Amino acid sequence: MTQFIIDTSVWSEALRRKKNIVNSSETIIRKIIENDDEIVVLGIIFQEILTGISNEKLFKEIKDVLDDFVYLEITKNDYIYASELSNKCRSKGIIAGSVDFLIASTAIRNELQLVTFDKDFFNISKHTDLKILEIDRFPGNKN
Repeated sequence: MTQFIIDTSVWSEALRRKKNIVNSSETIIRKIIENDDEIVVLGIIFQEILTGISNEKLFKEIKDVLDDFVYLEITKNDYIYASELSNKCRSKGIIAGSVDFLIASTAIRNELQLVTFDKDFFNISKHTDLKILEIDRFPGNKN
């Protein structure tokens, strides 16, 4: 079983489909679940997904869906490693936000693959051990 962190960019794309239903067979998230892999949620991604949802019913529905996944606490060492990754990438000309480096750090330290559409993570992965799922090569993906 592979474990994945789903980045906000992928959650957002999934939640926009089929009247905001995550269970759309078209989404990579659904394909990961059907493949019996595990999705891990970080607090910062949880917050990013829920921020801006003013409809209380939809907010609760999405929160309840996210509650079903494994929650991973970010540690002090994840923050320290995120700083090291940022410094390393900056020396290579790669700039990204501190939250992106924190997500990358947590993924690397916990041996999780990241699922993202965000180009900053692809740039980070070129100079670190960050593993990103190639969505077009995921089993069952016909896109």
